[in-house]
Amino acid sequence: MARVKLIVDKQDVAPEHYPLFDELAALRGRVSGPSTVVLHSPGLARPWNQVGEYLHRDSIVEPRHAEIAVCATARERGCGYVWNAHVPLALKAGVPRQSVAAVADRRPAAELPEPERTVVLYVQQLLRTNRVDQEVFDRLLKAHDARWLVELTVWIGRYAALSGILDAFEVTHSAPAEILPVLPRATQPPGDVRAPLASPRVAPITGRDQVAEEHRGVVDAVAGERGGIRGPFPWLLHSPVLCGRHLDVGTFLRASSQVAAAARELAIIATAREKDCPYVWAAHAPAARKAGVSQATVNVVRDRSDLSSLAEAERDVVDYVRQLLRESRVIQPLFDRLRERHGVTWLVELTCLIGHYGIVAAILNGFEVAPVSGAEPLPLA
Repeated sequence: MARVKLIVDKQDVAPEHYPLFDELAALRGRVSGPSTVVLHSPGLARPWNQVGEYLHRDSIVEPRHAEIAVCATARERGCGYVWNAHVPLALKAGVPRQSVAAVADRRPAAELPEPERTVVLYVQQLLRTNRVDQEVFDRLLKAHDARWLVELTVWIGRYAALSGILDAFEVTHSAPAEILPVLPRATQPPGDVRAPLASPRVAPITGRDQVAEEHRGVVDAVAGERGGIRGPFPWLLHSPVLCGRHLDVGTFLRASSQVAAAARELAIIATAREKDCPYVWAAHAPAARKAGVSQATVNVVRDRSDLSSLAEAERDVVDYVRQLLRESRVIQPLFDRLRERHGVTWLVELTCLIGHYGIVAAILNGFEVAPVSGAEPLPLA
């Protein structure tokens, strides 16, 4: 049973949100899956959903590649709901049943035929080690292009985020046809991660003249919103429409979310630590201190230290991030404390914030984007 009431009927939202409910229901014939949770934050639900609509309707990643990537992501995150929903789509797209079975059983990716093999390797490396071998990245880039690889990375980050929502709120399918076998998670021990390469793997987009005229408004929006084109955006701009939709989610989470600045920045640096992402750390550790997070708390997060020295409110936020990203689960007492302290909408927005910065970290890690020289370092070994 889900941990919160799932929004599946129009009467589950306030009347002013009926048009939003109708809009989302019309896309699939009903509101289901992660949307039943995210609708607890109506302001977030539309931009959050529009990222998914872009991927499913407009992404240049072919369904065969996209669906095997989603299935591999569900396997890595242990999310039975996503697995059940996407195995039929993968089979329909032409992925052989034996390839799906190999992913389910976590057999070596070398056993898979191409094109599944390299896509699954990309998923596994990105989610297990937070780094991707140059050979794997180059094979995908050579076979496709930068926009394709940006969008594939967002497919992976997006479905890792959706898995986090479904698993944290314990949303399960009532009668799944495709059962994901329960296996131990495959993870890399903390502290055994190399630093990003000196130069990004793909040239960044930093000016309006690098995109088609019809997309220059997105470049302007990024530059205006962020005070410049930096972070994941020089690479997300290889897919301008998707970049704009990603920007809208981030804008809501920063400007309109119930998660106040201190908790937000604490959750972001905890995510950066779990994702071994020096760029996000360098950008947000100073922001966390500015928002009121103490240096002692920053040190605990940075060093992956025991949380017992932290005040309960901070301890619970960091523990929530750690449990969600390490185990794809959150224990009931922790979930209950956060819900009782802050409410369901806050907890939905916190979970989406973690997922959003998981996507950011995936782009930065996959494309090997290092922080500027002299930025606050994140120890990786």
